[in-house]
Amino acid sequence: MKPDTITAVIAVAAVVSPVLTAWINNYYKNLADQRINDDKLRLEKQKQEEAKHQKFIEQNVRIRTIYEKYAEYTLELITSRGTSSVQEQGKYFGLAMIYVDNSVTDRMSELQKLLIGENDKIGAMEQDRYEIANDEFYIIALKLRKLINSLPKE
Repeated sequence: MKPDTITAVIAVAAVVSPVLTAWINNYYKNLADQRINDDKLRLEKQKQEEAKHQKFIEQNVRIRTIYEKYAEYTLELITSRGTSSVQEQGKYFGLAMIYVDNSVTDRMSELQKLLIGENDKIGAMEQDRYEIANDEFYIIALKLRKLINSLPKE
C-alpha cells in the first residue's frame, strides 16, 4: 500500500470513529432514558391502581360498617324497648337507606315506623310493637347479611 492511501484511511477513520462512537452512545443513552420513563410511567400507573383499589376497599368497609351499625343499634333499640340508641339508630337507618336495595328499603321503613311509634300496642289485636319489630328485624338482618356477603371482595 502506498503511504498516501494509508494516510487517507487513517484520516477517514479519525473522522468516522468519533462520529460512530457518538451515535452509538446517543442511541444507548436514549434507550436508557426510555426505560427510565417507562418505569416512571409504570410506577405512576401502579400507584393510581393501588389508590383506586384502596378507595374501593374503603368504600366496601364503609358500607359494611353502616349495615352492621344499623343492625346493632336497631337490635339494641328493640331490646331496650325504645329507651336507648334512638339517635344512633336513626343516623344509621338514614345511612343504610342510601346503600340498601329496594328489597330492603320498604321493610326498613316499616320497621322504623314501628320503632318511633307512640303506642306500645298496635293493630286490632293490640300486638306489642317491639315483638313485631323484632320479627321484622330478623327478616331485615337476613337481607343485610346477603348484601354484606355480596359486597365485592378484594
